[in-house]
Amino acid sequence: MIKATVAFTGVDSIENPYPGLSVIRSIQDSKEFEGKVVVLTYGALCTGVYQKSYINQVYLIPFPSEPEGYLFSRLQEIHAKHRLDIIIPCLDSEIATYARLKPGLNELGIKVLVPSEESVKARAKIFLAEFCRQNGFDCPKTYVINQIKEMEHYAADIHYPFMLKGNIIDCAKVYNFEEAGVFFHRLSYAWGLPLVMQEYVDGEEYDIAIVANEESEIVSKVVIKKIGLTKAGKAFAGVTIEGQEFDQLAGSVVKALKWQGPLELEIRRNEDLNKTYIIEINARMPAWISATRGAELNLPLINLKLALGEKLQPIKQYKTGVMFVRITNDAFCGMEELTQLNLKGELSWS
Repeated sequence: MIKATVAFTGVDSIENPYPGLSVIRSIQDSKEFEGKVVVLTYGALCTGVYQKSYINQVYLIPFPSEPEGYLFSRLQEIHAKHRLDIIIPCLDSEIATYARLKPGLNELGIKVLVPSEESVKARAKIFLAEFCRQNGFDCPKTYVINQIKEMEHYAADIHYPFMLKGNIIDCAKVYNFEEAGVFFHRLSYAWGLPLVMQEYVDGEEYDIAIVANEESEIVSKVVIKKIGLTKAGKAFAGVTIEGQEFDQLAGSVVKALKWQGPLELEIRRNEDLNKTYIIEINARMPAWISATRGAELNLPLINLKLALGEKLQPIKQYKTGVMFVRITNDAFCGMEELTQLNLKGELSWS
């Protein structure tokens, strides 16, 4: 039985849900966890912090734009109050930060299962095409841009429609130059420059959730076929499949990246061209990760065990044909809880 105190990030669930809450639910709903759940959040209106049936304690932490030393100091304060055994960061933008903080956190006795900063950088959107080229993977044509006029030039090569992406998250499918200008301003305002233009390739969309050990070996993975997509191209409905044809690709990506911890591999399969394109590689678990629990291969729990230092043999079997759909849910609390979190920077649900 696991009785560790585990801290999670990324629990917001507004328009494009972050994975944190699904990760927490998967672990809490297992029969092997009797520990405590601590949520680290950037704001008091982060919706997931009010799912009090799954969370014991909430702490505000500095925004990512603040110096990393501020975050480390805050984590030291939290650790002194509520001894943390493990931190599981659930946002792409945080993984490199926790990779840099890992030695200091380990000295405090806090475990973090994340890859190196170099590994995180290699699969970033602005470097993905080069990573694929160097390692022999298929990837759509990609251009990194800083100005609107660059889009008109490169669109002649990749043609409309194409995907315009923020350098960390968010994207839009662009059908003409007028739309390109609108989305350029929206994405650059939200996430800064550069942006990424990626060729839109036809094919069926699949997603692979992976957990790798410290030797960059896949311990477990689950493959889904996307059957319902949001405007941002994220799956709100999908079904688990065997996906054995993607085994070699997944293993090769993990090895090439020297990865450890969770990873999401978004791919598109074009049967006419007999090609499997890597669309994105995300440095954390996907928002649909709770579907792995439904498929009887609980990847968040496996990741937790690896972070605790357990040596696990590969676990490959899971139920196929398990469909998931995402729904919204309302949580209720008193205004005093919101006020307390804002003023004191912490909130206890148990």
